[in-house]
Amino acid sequence: MWQARRTFLASASALTCVAIFDAVYAQTTGPMKPSQSAVAMRSFLTSRGLSVANLSASQLIENALAFYRSVRASGLANSPDADMLLFQWGVFDWGKGASFELDLTRQFMGAGATGDDAISQLRCTAHFVPSPELRAIPVSNRWCGSVADIESYSHFIYDSAAFRAVASATPESIVIEWGKV
Repeated sequence: MWQARRTFLASASALTCVAIFDAVYAQTTGPMKPSQSAVAMRSFLTSRGLSVANLSASQLIENALAFYRSVRASGLANSPDADMLLFQWGVFDWGKGASFELDLTRQFMGAGATGDDAISQLRCTAHFVPSPELRAIPVSNRWCGSVADIESYSHFIYDSAAFRAVASATPESIVIEWGKV
C-alpha cells in the first residue's frame, strides 16, 4: 500500500513540477506571434530536454498539448475561435508517397484580416509507414475550441485508435512547421 501511495505522490509531484515549469517558461518567453510558433515550439521542446529528431509520437502530442496550455499567442482576433487545436489522422499522399499522419495543428485567427488571409497554422505531424493496420484506421479529426477544454480533449486523443496505434512506434519523420492556410 505504501509503495502505491509513494508512486502516486511521486507522479502527482512530477505533474505539479511540470505545470510550474511550463508556467515559468511561458512567463519568461511571453506571448508569441503565430509566425514565430514553430520556432517557439522547438524552443519549448529544447527547454524540456527534447529534440524533434528524437521525439516519439506520444512525446510530440504531449508537448504540443503542453505548449498550447502554457504559451499564449499575440495579435489574434478577439474571437473564441482565434486559437484552437485540431487533432487529425489518417493515410494521406501529398505527392511524396503515402504516409500515416498523426497531427496536432494549432490554428490561429489573426486580428485585422478576413477569410483565409486571417488563418495560419502550427502543424506538429508525425509520419509513419502506412502498414495495413494503420490503413484500416478511418481518416478523421476533432477540434478543441479553447484551453478550458484541454483536459477532455487530451483524453480523447490518448484514447483514440490512431494515437494508440502509433504511441510507442518510431515515426519515419516529425515535422513542426508554421504556415498560412
